[in-house]
Amino acid sequence: MSKKKGLDLDTQQIISWCKSNIVLVILIIVSLGAIVGFPQLAATQAEDVQAKLKTRSNKFSELDKYKQTTVSLPGSTESSKVIINQRLVDDYVEVTNEIIDEAKKVVARASDLNRKEYQVLYQGELFPSPTQAQMETLPQYFYRELEGNYKKLLTKVNAGSPVTSEELVTSLEEERIRFMDTHLSTRQDANLSQEQRSSLEKHLSKIRMSKLRIHAQDIGVYLEEASLNIPTFSLTVIPSVGELFVWQWRYWAVANVIGSIDAINNRQTELTASIKRVVSLEVLGLPTIINDAPKGGPKSGGTGGGFPNNPGGTGAPGVPFDSGPGILSGPGGGSRKPSGPKPPPPPPPMPPRGGSRGNDTTIAGGLAASFTGQESGGLFDVLQVRVTLVVDTEKVPSILDGFAAFNFFTVIDLELQPEDKFLALDHGYDFGSASVSRMTVVFETIWLRSWTTKFMPDDVKTVLGIEIETE
Repeated sequence: MSKKKGLDLDTQQIISWCKSNIVLVILIIVSLGAIVGFPQLAATQAEDVQAKLKTRSNKFSELDKYKQTTVSLPGSTESSKVIINQRLVDDYVEVTNEIIDEAKKVVARASDLNRKEYQVLYQGELFPSPTQAQMETLPQYFYRELEGNYKKLLTKVNAGSPVTSEELVTSLEEERIRFMDTHLSTRQDANLSQEQRSSLEKHLSKIRMSKLRIHAQDIGVYLEEASLNIPTFSLTVIPSVGELFVWQWRYWAVANVIGSIDAINNRQTELTASIKRVVSLEVLGLPTIINDAPKGGPKSGGTGGGFPNNPGGTGAPGVPFDSGPGILSGPGGGSRKPSGPKPPPPPPPMPPRGGSRGNDTTIAGGLAASFTGQESGGLFDVLQVRVTLVVDTEKVPSILDGFAAFNFFTVIDLELQPEDKFLALDHGYDFGSASVSRMTVVFETIWLRSWTTKFMPDDVKTVLGIEIETE
């Protein structure tokens, strides 16, 4: 065998040695593989571990986020950081349902307060959409019942008129004759001495005051039918169903005021009641119904229209209507006097007050400028009521509270001035011993559409911008 330079390896001997030392060979191979492969394997496993740790870290972060979730209970301004779980969700749903139930009760109570016991006359026949045959007869029956309901309001508050001058003259003349006959022993036409005349005058003055006092004790408030401004009806110009509904609506507004007075006075006599006299009562802001029937002819329907002083019918003040034939301006008013209400009696003139605000308190059409921001819309309609009263001065705050408690009344304008009780006695009014004032107040009243729209004819809905349902 020849010798070669370098490393002389005998392959056969190597193989033989490996076979005889197989365990050692395997250990050597594993060691060499570990030296090379373990770093790579370790690197791969490290990446997997880091990925899993990152995922778990994100889960913990998410749990921390839920732990720090800010939750406020419905209807509360306070909040707290809690962990959201099923129990919390169940509690939240329970509280929410309770609030919803309470809200439904509030809505139902508001509707009951607003509607009270008011009913629309001839529901289902005249309102909301009568036939032509029904329009030939029902408007007359409707007006009779409406007029009767107005007069029932007078009975409700035990209203009365002042003693008239004619009644006083008749009563005092009879008393004069009796006094001269029994106390002065003279004929009724005899000339009296100064002493006799003075005695007679004192006696008649006491009798006059006694008669006024007895009459005041028999009534609850001075209120005359003319102050209610009841609409008038004429067969020559039959109102449309829309106009009739406006008359009904106006009655509800007046009934609110009279009902408030009844609750405030609490069935006391006029002498001790908080409200002594109703001087005038106006309902403002009712929709205007325009009819297209020929002038002077009977009418059975109406189209179009708008709020007084607002042709657009949006509820906001606008340009006054040019009232012409066939137009009802307000609750039965306008140029058609036969079917409109009597004009309200003007209140007695008042002396000028210091610091007058001029015309700042009213807008076109007599509506008072309102600070509430309430406008007729999807949920309710807004009307104004201007009423002039003679009241017990000390009880003005409780009177205003009484109106607010009776229905949705908001005071938007108020004027007060002293009332001359001695001048009132000359006109037959006895207001008792309390100090009294003349109060003119403008209320903003709310009418929920949740019950009024059920009876509204289509022409009224059109005026108010209410969508008309079609089958």
